[in-house]
Amino acid sequence: MLDPYRMVVVNIILSFIVLMGIFIYRFIYPKKKINLLILLIIISLLPLFSMLRAGTYQSGDLSLHAIRTMSFSQILFQEHIIPRWTPEFYAGFGDPYFSFAYFLPYLLGSIFHFMGLSFLASLKLLMAISFVLSGVFMYLFVKDDLGEKAAFTAGIFYLFAPFHLVNMHFQVTIAMTLSYMFLPINLLLTKKIILNPKPKWLISFSISEILFILTHQVISLIFLPINILYALYLVKDKNQKVNKLLKFFTSLFFGLLLSAFYWLPILIESKYTQDALGKHDILFPSLIDLMYSPWRYGLLFQGPMGELSYIIGYTQIFVIILSLYLFFKKRFDKKTKNLFLFFIFITTILLFFILPISKPLWYTLPLLKEIQFSTRLLVPLSFSIAVLAGITVITINKKWYFILLCSLTIFYTILNWGNRTTISTINDDVLTRQFVIWPSLKTVGLEPASPIWANLNKNISNISRTQDAELLSGEADIKNTFRSSTRHEYVIDVNSDFARIRENTLYFPGWILKVNNNQSTFDYQSQDNMGIITFILNKGINKVELLFVDTPVRKIANFISFITAISLFTYFIKKLYLKKLS
Repeated sequence: MLDPYRMVVVNIILSFIVLMGIFIYRFIYPKKKINLLILLIIISLLPLFSMLRAGTYQSGDLSLHAIRTMSFSQILFQEHIIPRWTPEFYAGFGDPYFSFAYFLPYLLGSIFHFMGLSFLASLKLLMAISFVLSGVFMYLFVKDDLGEKAAFTAGIFYLFAPFHLVNMHFQVTIAMTLSYMFLPINLLLTKKIILNPKPKWLISFSISEILFILTHQVISLIFLPINILYALYLVKDKNQKVNKLLKFFTSLFFGLLLSAFYWLPILIESKYTQDALGKHDILFPSLIDLMYSPWRYGLLFQGPMGELSYIIGYTQIFVIILSLYLFFKKRFDKKTKNLFLFFIFITTILLFFILPISKPLWYTLPLLKEIQFSTRLLVPLSFSIAVLAGITVITINKKWYFILLCSLTIFYTILNWGNRTTISTINDDVLTRQFVIWPSLKTVGLEPASPIWANLNKNISNISRTQDAELLSGEADIKNTFRSSTRHEYVIDVNSDFARIRENTLYFPGWILKVNNNQSTFDYQSQDNMGIITFILNKGINKVELLFVDTPVRKIANFISFITAISLFTYFIKKLYLKKLS
C-alpha cells in the first residue's frame, strides 16, 4: 500500500479508538461530565501521528528548515546570542539571512537539538507542541465568554482549519504554524488587561508580543490592528476607558521595544537586500479557490504536482452563513450579538483583503505590500471563523448540532493529516553532508536576504569558490588561522609590491577589515567581483581580520531591547516585593 493511503487507514483506526474511548468513558461514568479541554487535547494529537514516521516529506520545506536550524544552532553555540550572518548561504559566500528570518522557530529547534533530538525531530516536535497549544489557548480564550461547548467547538475549528493543516503538513512553514498559537494568547491576555489590569498580565502580554514578532513578523503585523480593535471593543466603562487603554498600549509598546533588536534593523537595513521592503508583487487567490479544493473531490488540500489549496473550509463557510442567518433572525442575546458583530466584521475585512478586489489598497497602504501573499490573512481568518462557530453552538444550543458540527469539521480533513509520501532515508547525517558541501554548490542559497551589491547570476556561474581567500594578482602566501561565522582571520605573506585578495564573502553593512590591527578599506563593487569583498595588501607579513560587527542601528536596537527588559524585570520585582509587604 502506498505511504499516503497507509496513513489514511492509520488515522481512521486512531479516530475510531478515540471515539470508542469516549463511549466507554460514558458507559463507565454515565453521570460524570467529560472534560472537554482534555478531549480537545486528545483529538489534537490525531493529525500528529504521521510525524512519527522517519525522514522528511517529499515536498514542503521541512528539510530546508532543518538545514537552516543547523546553521542557526552552529552560530548560536559559537557564543553569538543574536545570529545575524549565515556563512553557508548563497553557495558559501554568505548572506545576512538570520538578520531578517524568523528567529524563535530556529532558536527553539536549536534548543530541542541541544537536548538530544535530531534537527528533523526537533522541528516536528516544535510543530506538534504549537499545534496542540493553539487549540488549548483557543479554548481558553472562548471559554470565559461563551462556555465550554463553544470553546471546544472553536478549538476544533481552529485546529482543523484547512490552512492550518496546509501549513503544518504540506508547506511545512514552521514559523506560520507556530504563529497560530499566539493569536488566541494575545487576545486572551488583552482581555485580562482590560478586565483586570494586574502587573502579571501586563508583563505577560509584552512577553507574548515579543515572542509573536520573533515567530513570524508578518503575521504579527497582520494581527496587530485586530488586537487593537479587540481592546477597544472590550472597553465598556467610559470612565475607565482611558486608563485601561493606556495600560494596554503601554504593555504593547513595551512588547515592541523588547523586540526592537529584531525588527528595527529589518526596517532600516532591508533596503540593502535583493528583497527589499515593497519590491515584490502581491499574489491573490480567487473566490473559487477559497470555496473549493479541486483535488480528491474537494477533500484533499494538495494537488499531484504540489499545488496548494487555499480553501477556507466547508463547515467554516457554513458557519459564516448560519451566523448571519441567526443574526438577522435576532437569535443572539446582547453579549453574543456584540461578540458576533466584532468577529463578523473582522471576517468580512479579512475576506475582502484576501481577494483580488482589494489589490489597489495593497499598493497604497503603508507596509501592507510587505505581507506579500494575501493568503497569509487566512491565519487570522481561521481564528475569527472559529469564534463564529462557537457562537452558533451556544446560540442553537442543541447537542446534536454541537456533535455533528465538530465531527464534520474533523473528519472531512482526514486526508490531510500528514497523508503524504515521506523519504525515510533523509536524516540529519544526510542533511549535514549536504550542509557541509554547500560552499561548492552553485544552485543553493539564492536567499531573499542576498545583498543588493551581489550579482546573483554572475557570482554563482562565474566564480569558483574553492578557497575562503584567493589571490587575484601579485604574489602572496595565504594561511587561514581562524574562521567562525563572524570572524575570519588570515596571515598573508605578500612577496610582491602589493597583492590583491578576494575574501569569498558577500559584503553587507557590518563587515569591517583590519590589517595588522588597524581598520582598513576594501572594495565590494568591482565589476569582476560584484558584492564580494576584495582588498589590497602591501609587501610583507600581514595579519588580516574580517569581522562582522553590529552597525549603529543594531547597537541602538540592542540597547533599546536590553533597557526595556531590565525595566520590566525591575517593575515585576518591585510589584512582587510590595505585594509581599502588604
